Amino acid sequence: MSVAVDLDPGVPARGARLSAADVADIVADLREWSKPKITWNAVVTRVQGLIGRRFSRQALESHPAIYRAYVETKKRLRSGLRPAKRKPLAERIEALQSENARLRQENDALIDKFVTWLLNAESYGLRADELDEPLLVASLPSDTRERELRHREEKKAKLRANAQRRRPRLGLG
Repeated sequence: MSVAVDLDPGVPARGARLSAADVADIVADLREWSKPKITWNAVVTRVQGLIGRRFSRQALESHPAIYRAYVETKKRLRSGLRPAKRKPLAERIEALQSENARLRQENDALIDKFVTWLLNAESYGLRADELDEPLLVASLPSDTRERELRHREEKKAKLRANAQRRRPRLGLG
């Protein structure tokens, strides 16, 4: 069973499965692994770049073909052997150029979206420095309770301080 673990809102999150083509692509990529070391964390990151979704180590390892390719690659790297076959240079260059073009298009689209958001924010009265403020830290229900208790204690302390200041004026001190 493969479970996707992804925080990207544009990608299906839970329950997404690896197709047979995805498994074949991952196995091929593992067999061509050329870095000096292989770890499951590195594989998870590489699969995310390859497929566009993030899967857990357990989800990837549950596929026998992926697990076997991982183990074989690990053995090959320990023995110091290079990948079995490497794509021809022209093919690799073409793949990198197409990836570069795709990334440029994505970057241009994101810049256009950012400009639209900035102009919309300014039209609603938000300044750029307000947009750059850090996000609030997410709080748990227990944090909220602690904050409420602290707020009550601070309020009590202020009331006591005000009462102490008023005592001498009222002649009660």
